[in-house]
Amino acid sequence: MTEPISFIDYWNLVDAAMLEFFGIDTLDAGIEADMIATSQDENTTPEDFALWFGEKYGLRLISEFGW
Repeated sequence: MTEPISFIDYWNLVDAAMLEFFGIDTLDAGIEADMIATSQDENTTPEDFALWFGEKYGLRLISEFGW
């Protein structure tokens, strides 16, 4: 059985996913701590959270730019 990751570690993983997918982090996106905490409590992966957030707010994936 694996131990759950700490909130700050989860937040760092969300930041990494946001940077990978959209080129911005949670601070740039204005994501509040309570939204990240809810995502962690619901066992959402950081990647799924980042993609959900991007879709909800109309962010474009870096891959769409062909870089």
